[in-house]
Amino acid sequence: MPKISRSGAPRKTSRPAPTPTARVRRPPGVTLAIVAVALLYGVRPLVEIALWSRLDATAEEALLPGGVEITTWAWVEGIFGAAMLVLCALTWRGRPAWIRWGLIGAMLTLTAINLARIVQAWGAEPDPIFGGQLQSTLRSVLLCQLPMMVLVPLYVVWFLNRAPARAFFQQRAHRAVLNPEREARVETETVTPPPTAH
Repeated sequence: MPKISRSGAPRKTSRPAPTPTARVRRPPGVTLAIVAVALLYGVRPLVEIALWSRLDATAEEALLPGGVEITTWAWVEGIFGAAMLVLCALTWRGRPAWIRWGLIGAMLTLTAINLARIVQAWGAEPDPIFGGQLQSTLRSVLLCQLPMMVLVPLYVVWFLNRAPARAFFQQRAHRAVLNPEREARVETETVTPPPTAH
């Protein structure tokens, strides 16, 4: 509470100004968004390639004809997955300031491509001769990814554009923190001085 002077007017209290080199901490929501993007767009494609490669090796060991074919898109998605992990690491550091837009742009591009694949898999009928169980399994995997492909981008775009996230990437604290004199002035204006005795 501000001190009252002899004249009855409240006196401004001095507050220590924050040092300009103080670093804005990473909000928990930013951490959650980065982890979600890393798992869905980085780790998942690499795990899928490892899984298909293991299934192909197992089919060759069992002398099954045809084996498991890893599509070109799976390899491309794996390469983009590794790039997304690097992008997530840079976003974790928060430097440069535009890195959040790079992460959002890359995520939305991959989301659009994956949604197109999901729609294509939804409308395609499994080939009973050449596709069989593998094609049906691939379609089920893609369809299971649909909720995550909708919820994760919505959350990431929403939170990375909120004020705490922008302050972290731009390393600017909120206006009230950077301008303590203005905050003190607002507080003193709201205090009504006590009536003086006549």
